[in-house]
Amino acid sequence: MASNGLQLDTSAQVTLLYGDSEILKQRATNAIINARLKPEQQQDGVSVLAAGECAPNQLAAEVGSRSLLAAERIIVLKRIEELNADGQRVLATALPRLPDTTSVVLTCAEAGKDKGPKVVKELAEAVKEQGQVVHIIVPQKDTLLARWIATEARQHGKEITPQAIQWLRELTDDDVDMLVCEIEKVATYIGNRQRIEQADVKEVGFNSQQGNIWDMMDAIGNRRPTQALQELERLLPPGVLHGEALPLLGTISRQLRLIWQTRVAARAGYRLDRTADLPEELTSKFPSQHNVASAVRNRRWLRRKLIAQAKKFTDGQIARALDMVHQTDVALKGQAEQSIDERTALETLIVKLCKL
Repeated sequence: MASNGLQLDTSAQVTLLYGDSEILKQRATNAIINARLKPEQQQDGVSVLAAGECAPNQLAAEVGSRSLLAAERIIVLKRIEELNADGQRVLATALPRLPDTTSVVLTCAEAGKDKGPKVVKELAEAVKEQGQVVHIIVPQKDTLLARWIATEARQHGKEITPQAIQWLRELTDDDVDMLVCEIEKVATYIGNRQRIEQADVKEVGFNSQQGNIWDMMDAIGNRRPTQALQELERLLPPGVLHGEALPLLGTISRQLRLIWQTRVAARAGYRLDRTADLPEELTSKFPSQHNVASAVRNRRWLRRKLIAQAKKFTDGQIARALDMVHQTDVALKGQAEQSIDERTALETLIVKLCKL
């Protein structure tokens, strides 16, 4: 049975959740767990595994086993796309043999626009035969996303002004996972006050720290780890709220993607400081999110900075840097029971980027 993010069947024995938002996939997972198990049953009844950290045969044996401590068991297998194709096929053969007391939730990335989950055909078909494939849709830009932000604020008992919504979108570049963190933070900041204003977002929003991101990227580009770590200290000072590292990581990723697109444009013969608008045949190849053509519109200062930073990296270095960012993102969004030292994770990333 196929479904979308608004048609989640919490009774299905097997569910594959796919999409680009880790937080929204986790919410759907929690909805299934909470519908099936009482809070006091969840400690013994829920097992969470990262697919990339387990051998395929181990995963197959895990889903085929019963719990000795709970009458009903839910197994959550995260980031299935990290299994190779053969490993995914091993898992697919295990799903039809699930004990009747065991349910499985799998999560994975989206293969691309309108391309479905990032898994092999055999696994997708095995899931459909046993349950549901659910597309966790990230809200689109403009009106739909603005409404989603307002709904998210109401989850915290707050109303939010259109001006505050716009400011949140600008500072997060419409990244839903970052938006979730920022909305929760500003909702906590205003306390008993019912309306989130633009001034509140400016006061505690991540954008209030963003000014140094250019200095940090310059330091990374110049391979100066000491200076880059000093900039990180200013961007992520001691005492910040837990979860602040994720928006900063998103900003680093955004910068790298903009730098990459600047290099692509230059190779095609278009310098951002000499071209008012990039041609559609070029921009259509860029991602809709973190799109350099949109980012630099009416911003000459940004054009100049991106050109300068694009000269500090090769294409290969940008590719390796983005992979490092992804691995750090995976670490920061790991299993909830794990204690992740966010500062150490970012410091390690910065040093690795300086060693490119």
